[in-house]
Amino acid sequence: MATIYLDHQATTPMDPAVVEAMNFAATHCYANPSSPHAAGIRAFREVERARGAVARLIGAGRSEIYFTSGATEGNNLAIKGVAARTGGPRHVVTTAVEHKSVLDTCRSLRDAGHEVTVLPVDGEGRIDPGRVAAALRPDTALVSVMLANNEISTVQPVAEIGAITGAAGVPLHCDATQGVGSLPVDVRTLGVDLLTFSGHKIYGPKGVGVLYVSNRLSDRAPLAPLLHGGGQERGLRAGTLNTAAVIGLGAAVGVLAAGREEEAVRLAGLRGRFLTELAHRVPYTLNSGTGPGFLPHAVNLSFPDVDAQQLLLEVADLAVSTGSACNSSAQEPSHVLRAIGLTPERIRGSLRIAFGRFSTESEAVRAAHALAAVAGARPPVTA
Repeated sequence: MATIYLDHQATTPMDPAVVEAMNFAATHCYANPSSPHAAGIRAFREVERARGAVARLIGAGRSEIYFTSGATEGNNLAIKGVAARTGGPRHVVTTAVEHKSVLDTCRSLRDAGHEVTVLPVDGEGRIDPGRVAAALRPDTALVSVMLANNEISTVQPVAEIGAITGAAGVPLHCDATQGVGSLPVDVRTLGVDLLTFSGHKIYGPKGVGVLYVSNRLSDRAPLAPLLHGGGQERGLRAGTLNTAAVIGLGAAVGVLAAGREEEAVRLAGLRGRFLTELAHRVPYTLNSGTGPGFLPHAVNLSFPDVDAQQLLLEVADLAVSTGSACNSSAQEPSHVLRAIGLTPERIRGSLRIAFGRFSTESEAVRAAHALAAVAGARPPVTA
């Protein structure tokens, strides 16, 4: 029987429309989009069509969209780019549950002499906007808060934080990688100055992402680039564009925009069916919520007295994870689950399950039965 893929917070399979668009790009748009001849202009026009689709998706202007290799590069460019333009050590604010590409970037700033405030979150992983307001200082150069968490699905109050940072004149960066596929995202409504996401989290290709930089921020002082070279992407991100991936991203955005709300409802239903089936067969504890303040398609849970890593070895036909794929090689407890106060035992037994566009109700039921059969049959774990 084919593997049931329920790890959509790690990555998503490409939509057939994306594959078709990339095949077209590979055969018809292979020229460098920076070249002045007809073939280059054809590629350039397709890239700009994708840029326009991304801009419409998030309520931005086309001139505010920059293509990157993914959210990790985008987060580095946003955070380091703001810090480097300030002319000396400054202050940065972020939260304890951010993705490692934000936390490690902030750590690199600290090593370079900047001050970094990492704010705690509540038991659901949510930041209090009042804490952000209290952390701001005259020398604060940037606040970075994610839209939705990649392990526990918590949706952050970014618009409230944006009102605070906007009034204080402090740029706000938002890693929207996990949220943009399920939530309506409008950069003006959120009040963000910088926003990032990756193509492979929205059924597009790997190796391409988006950095939004508001014109108001660019007009005050341009970001400092990480890469120097040919001056592509209006001088912010040098290097020949990955044209086929950019065109694929544009196709992914088009599919997403056409049915995001209906799909969110369907996925929430699959998650509910999965949890109901699971509850009938084995005890578990939720580590994430399932209400309006959480992403609709994912859940994090723990089985008592079960080592989740060992459990995964025994359910070979089910693709789920014990946490962020970006942390899997570190072999350390999830910083997100520690930040919300879970015990080592809860963390050790935790699983992240995320449904996606091609998931079915039959798969939700089969996955619950497979996990229950293994978790319920295992002897208690000894310390």
